[in-house]
Amino acid sequence: MREGVFVTGTGTDVGKTYVSALLVKTLREQGRSAGYFKPALSGARRRDGALIPGDADEVCRMSGLPGPPEQYVAYLYEQAVSPHLAARLEGPPITREWIMERFSQVAARFDYLVAEGCGGLFCPLCTEGEQLLLGDVAAMLGLPLVIVSPSGLGAINAAVLTAEYAAKLGLPVLAVVMNGFEAGNPLHEDNRVQIGRFTGLRTICAARDARTIELP
Repeated sequence: MREGVFVTGTGTDVGKTYVSALLVKTLREQGRSAGYFKPALSGARRRDGALIPGDADEVCRMSGLPGPPEQYVAYLYEQAVSPHLAARLEGPPITREWIMERFSQVAARFDYLVAEGCGGLFCPLCTEGEQLLLGDVAAMLGLPLVIVSPSGLGAINAAVLTAEYAAKLGLPVLAVVMNGFEAGNPLHEDNRVQIGRFTGLRTICAARDARTIELP
């Protein structure tokens, strides 16, 4: 197993990129050779005619990881839809082989890699021919999971279901990171307790203005 983590989420827009950037930043500030990888990114924006991977760009800016950011992404699409649909509409199709090749290229440059998924573990990357889900990619990369969850209402259900699905897939989980956590907020504090209780996993808090993060 390579040294690193695979950052997944309980859904879309729960803060995976923010947490990934904090992890890379914290590791690099500790003197570790830490890098970043994302198997597929849809919703890229155009700048001077070129597609810019927003998530990778944010990680580079926050962590000091050298650019260009597109070198850390295997597949890049402009339309802000699920990767399998973006691939069908724009091409090229997503394959296991190319993800592994790009991952190996990036991993060879660093001692520790933070891989960020797209959406949750059931996010489809390919539905035609050989089916490929994000959970399959996590298994391929051989990295333990960090689950990013919101901290507010609904966090318990989302985190527990994601942890149970990961267990069904046989994927090891290191921790649940509760994004946007507000210390002293009764709902957030109780959600942290209940998520830990129902999953048996360590919970890590990430405030909205955090500069570093507790490592899993």
